[in-house]
Amino acid sequence: MLKKSPILIASLWMIGALFSFMMLAVGGRELAGKISTFQILFFRSFIGIIILALLVWRIGWKQIKTEKLSLHLWRNIAHYGGQYGWFYGLGFIPLAEVFAIEFTLPIWVALLASFMRGERLSQARIWAIVLGFIGLLIILRPGAEAVHPAALIVLAAAFGFALSVVLTKKITRTDSALSVVFYMTLMQLPMGLLPSLANWVTPTGI
Repeated sequence: MLKKSPILIASLWMIGALFSFMMLAVGGRELAGKISTFQILFFRSFIGIIILALLVWRIGWKQIKTEKLSLHLWRNIAHYGGQYGWFYGLGFIPLAEVFAIEFTLPIWVALLASFMRGERLSQARIWAIVLGFIGLLIILRPGAEAVHPAALIVLAAAFGFALSVVLTKKITRTDSALSVVFYMTLMQLPMGLLPSLANWVTPTGI
């Protein structure tokens, strides 16, 4: 039996993740205006924690052992902020624009990795950052027309996602990927539930 390439496996996981994000965006767009963004995020975490709890119960709770709960918390605060801004933007600006702005994430990751982890900004990375910002200006077109506030919120969301990526890189030195996802759903569950109670809308079906 041929040995599977780690790069191939990682690529397949990324393709699956991108497909999941597309479906998530479509679902979020349909729900926007019907229930609050907080409630969308609550149901996302609620369904996720059920699935992950069953998985962890099957393979063993030691898989989610961690000594970095505080780092998980900071990572999830950043990630939750990113998610909220992303879902909020879905209800106000076109999907294509949301994804285009979200693609600034590598720019923020490169800058944060340099600032927080001491990674060197090579000439190629600097040029990529400059071109990325030029592309962002083309998308937003400040001055040509009023920039929708939701676009700026999505931009802030991309920064939040980038911060969570940098913190995830640090966490995965000792913790498993399953641990990262498990604590994400567990910690973000109350973050979505508590603020959604003020304007709770009970789902009535498809």
